[in-house]
Amino acid sequence: MVPRLLALSFIWGWSFLFIRVAGEALTPTAVAGGRTLLGAVVLLAFLRIRGIPFPHDRKMLGRFLVIGAVGSAIPFTLLAWGGQYIDSGLSAVLNASTPLFTAGLAVPLLGERLRLRVVLGLLIGLAGVAVVAGVGGADVSGADALAALAPVAAGACYGLTFCYAARHLLDLPPVVAGAGQVLGATVLLAPAAIVTTIDHGEMPSARQVGALVLLGVLGSGVAYVLSFRIVADMGPTVASLVTYIIPVVALGVGALVVDESITLRTVIGGAIIVGSVALVTRARRAGAAKALQSESAADSLPAPDIAPAPQVGPSPP
Repeated sequence: MVPRLLALSFIWGWSFLFIRVAGEALTPTAVAGGRTLLGAVVLLAFLRIRGIPFPHDRKMLGRFLVIGAVGSAIPFTLLAWGGQYIDSGLSAVLNASTPLFTAGLAVPLLGERLRLRVVLGLLIGLAGVAVVAGVGGADVSGADALAALAPVAAGACYGLTFCYAARHLLDLPPVVAGAGQVLGATVLLAPAAIVTTIDHGEMPSARQVGALVLLGVLGSGVAYVLSFRIVADMGPTVASLVTYIIPVVALGVGALVVDESITLRTVIGGAIIVGSVALVTRARRAGAAKALQSESAADSLPAPDIAPAPQVGPSPP
């Protein structure tokens, strides 16, 4: 269990640095499009090797485009753009707020009950984001503050993705949904990536190409398969532990490899965010367990169908 969990944490923790390095020469849409293309190749190859069919009906392809836009194209572009202005470790800490958005959006979109502990956790998490982003700090420029919103907005996209998957993709094996997601994103990103590269792109160095290849093959390909295997074998509870490890890895990698600074504000704000995520996650699980017990003990009549949570692991950077 531990080796796979740590491997996934290290891949996604390093991914924030790969995004920054690749973005030194490539445009944000080129970084996003390159990683989804490589990720799609890896995942489709995995499906073919395992003999898992990929759906081709028009309805499902349309859903892949939707989830590809919200779950990959938009957030990957936001992370690549923000990575041009803020440290990779800071981006990882801010992006760790994803479970908060998932919990908040699950109330109106999935009909989850709004519990007091969830509300409290969301408010604490927002305070942590404000601390990390340096809201009100004299040392934070307008550009940096705006760039700090990019990984937060990406987290909101991931939260919306989980809710959409819970409603429309539950019938698919998770790895098929993941392949459809990155393939749909590639189709959507290709035109913008080509145009922006012609207008504003630079010739990437071997280091920058290597970063993009590692980001796509590992971060958007191998890590997806690894995440789904962890969820299938150990459950989403164990898989969610990655959420707490990724920012630590990203901060350490950024400091050791490219000499990024780790400020007290980032550490304190990051601890607040992680604590709020733990509070919200526990509250949602306790509520779900209580609801299932109530349904079982209510009477002998068949219980109504309840839409289960999507079998997904932590969100990718």
